[in-house]
Amino acid sequence: MRKLPLLTPVLLAAVVFQAAAQSGDSDYKLEFDPARDVTKLDRAPEGKDGIYIEVRFFITQGGKRVEQLDDDYKVVIEENGRFIKAVTLPRKNAAEELTVMFALDTSGSMKAFGRMEQARVAADLFLKKLPPVADCGLILFDHEVRKQMLPILEREPLLREIEAIEPRGGTAYLDAASEGITALQATRRGRGRAVVLMTDGIDLNSKKSVDQVIREANSNRVRVYTIGIGEPGKFVPVNTVLALDHSGSMKPPADDSDATPKIEALHLAAQRFVESISSKARVSIVPFSTYVGKPQEFRDKSEVNSLIASIKKLQPRGETALFDATYEAVSVLEADSSTGRRAVVAMTDGIDNSSRRRVKEVIEHAQEANIPLYVLGFGRAKELDETTMRKMAEETKGKFYHAKNKNELIEIFEKISSELHDDGIDEQTLRRIATETRGQYYPAKNVSELKLIFEKVAQDIKPKQREEIFKSLIQSADGTLRNVTLKLARGTGEITDVQTGSYQMRGLVVAAMDPFVYLILLAVIAGLIALPGLLRRSTA
Repeated sequence: MRKLPLLTPVLLAAVVFQAAAQSGDSDYKLEFDPARDVTKLDRAPEGKDGIYIEVRFFITQGGKRVEQLDDDYKVVIEENGRFIKAVTLPRKNAAEELTVMFALDTSGSMKAFGRMEQARVAADLFLKKLPPVADCGLILFDHEVRKQMLPILEREPLLREIEAIEPRGGTAYLDAASEGITALQATRRGRGRAVVLMTDGIDLNSKKSVDQVIREANSNRVRVYTIGIGEPGKFVPVNTVLALDHSGSMKPPADDSDATPKIEALHLAAQRFVESISSKARVSIVPFSTYVGKPQEFRDKSEVNSLIASIKKLQPRGETALFDATYEAVSVLEADSSTGRRAVVAMTDGIDNSSRRRVKEVIEHAQEANIPLYVLGFGRAKELDETTMRKMAEETKGKFYHAKNKNELIEIFEKISSELHDDGIDEQTLRRIATETRGQYYPAKNVSELKLIFEKVAQDIKPKQREEIFKSLIQSADGTLRNVTLKLARGTGEITDVQTGSYQMRGLVVAAMDPFVYLILLAVIAGLIALPGLLRRSTA
């Protein structure tokens, strides 16, 4: 169902906030924003073309939003003073109809500070606190959606999946949110729909944009509740040089149980690294075997495909010049004038046997430039000089890793990329998604707060805003401003609150539609025609 764009065909939904006639002693009120809660649609939910109006409202009691009332109430909807429909409001103890998709971040950074363990405990509480009649589905995600379960009433199958998952990879929470919204499209109309999204990092991997997710949520009437674990990110620019070994020994697999040649494993792992860089990051590649290849220009997130193409061109040949390549990688960063964090990631599957530089020179060069070395040994331990590589890393404030097979290599590259580029949560984006979809954002700076936050989410998520769509009484684009009035009425018919909003139709105003407005327009046109003559007369 397509909403017509603001200001062109539509909606200048700005207007009058009328708080009117109150009778009796009821403290139930209508909460209604005329600037946001009246929307013109170009077709009905079932697809019929025409002019349809969607109105949204809350019922409040003592300033707090409620879904169920103590007595019989209804909301009467009018268009231009003419009756449209009466909506009966649910009384207390009615079944709470709600469908939720729970999207849980399972990226590698969730291993830190006991986050995954706390998330499991909090998720258990959240699922048990949901109304018993509420359906709930599950999305587990890292740099991609790893597991999806459609909404069901049972909680145990969801909890088993959450318990079994192991954190790994990057973060793609926008794609996860989009998948959750799509899963909710099949739910019966009239049920509340919500996505609850929990993440501890910045989104580095999604194909969907923030605007797309918000648009999808609003068009499907899905509220998105976001939970951000940790401190807000500083979004410091990051410049990295990948020194990648493509010597002849990269041709066979890493071990007897790994069928993938080491060079292909490197292609996959380095690709995962560059796919996970932030929007403020740049990467250069220094290939090496017997000699050090020409350093490639720094490329940013928008040029990831070019970086991947360069990585896939690497083919096994020659010897190993690890020290020369690492020294050159430091020099490339040192010569670059860009500000921000800097690092060298050097990977080899063997012992240096071709360099002119000594390891001491490499370490001193990196220390002087204040550049940490992340050194990866890939393959059998007996074929690596772990002592030297560990020394290179530790004495430059970097880290040493040993990957015994393809999967470990990919995981290590993902981990290093996350450590370099994911420096906290993107609080601005999480807050925006929640606010613009009528959900709520919950910051959890300390992981121990999760349990309490999830309990609050389970309460807040219960649908309290009602949405009603009706066919306009006037099915013509007449260019007029039309009023929509909501009246809160007791079962006896007594009106306790009134709110009014409006929407602007596109089109031309003609006399048959609105004679008064038509005459005003004629007077304005006549004045404009007469204006030049009046000006000439005054100058004469």
